[in-house]
Amino acid sequence: MGKKIEELDVQVDELALSLVGWQVEDVRARLVTESFDGTHFQEIVVSGTARFLREDWADRFSAAEDDDYPPTLLLGLSPVERPDAVSYTYALLETVKKASKRPVRFSRTSSTWETSQRVRPEQIALQVTSFDVSETDLDLTWPGPRNKPLPVELVDETVHESVRLKPTTCDATIVGAKDEAILQVRVGGFAEFGTARELLTDLVAMESWRGEAPEDESDVEDECPFEVPLPALTVEVLDDSDFLLDKRETPLYGRVPVAEGGTVPSRQPRWIVQLPFHLDDLSGKPTRVVVRVLDAEDL
Repeated sequence: MGKKIEELDVQVDELALSLVGWQVEDVRARLVTESFDGTHFQEIVVSGTARFLREDWADRFSAAEDDDYPPTLLLGLSPVERPDAVSYTYALLETVKKASKRPVRFSRTSSTWETSQRVRPEQIALQVTSFDVSETDLDLTWPGPRNKPLPVELVDETVHESVRLKPTTCDATIVGAKDEAILQVRVGGFAEFGTARELLTDLVAMESWRGEAPEDESDVEDECPFEVPLPALTVEVLDDSDFLLDKRETPLYGRVPVAEGGTVPSRQPRWIVQLPFHLDDLSGKPTRVVVRVLDAEDL
């Protein structure tokens, strides 16, 4: 019986953070273990300090004024031997105005897990990172040994071609057991976009009040600045009889901005979506997942 506190290594993804204006000045983590008669109760505690550098946020794929929020600071957690199984949770939600005024401290504590085989610090991979656009409802949770992957079908049903989502990750995993089991669906990657004229042509198709599609570059410049929304996602969870157990619609709340003179961003935006489905809430046993990419106006 006793309590053991061990330090954890934390990787700071400086490149990803710098692209969206974040600077992590300090971050530390601890693995806390309480043991009783061969049973271990463990949790991860993270503490850090970050500053938002508004002037470094050059390519902005989410609109943000002083009172709005910058790209979210995230914690990524995974077993060292399964780096592809990383799950993300929010580390800090703060407005542009406050986060750029002074360093902001943050602290997160994971849910507690019970195990007969104590997880050791060297088995845990923990990182601080950020994406241009992120949507995640996951808590900071250790995935544990009981994981079951489910097949995922990715279907692109978009019509507009000037902005296309290009997933590099698309998976679904049942984590945990019995009443606490959760299906975690993760989709992420980049978004490709075309020229200012191509973007405006699609925007006119989305918003008919704008009139006709541009015929030359001067027509594009007359419309600047403008922005085109990123496509959206729907996630469908089905059983072996194709019964729809649950469905989530997820707008990405991102956009490709076109500045004066028809200038488009210099890089492609990175995005991540992670959704949990509690198996105890479903009317059947999930056996597969369908992720559909839709035009933003179709949600």
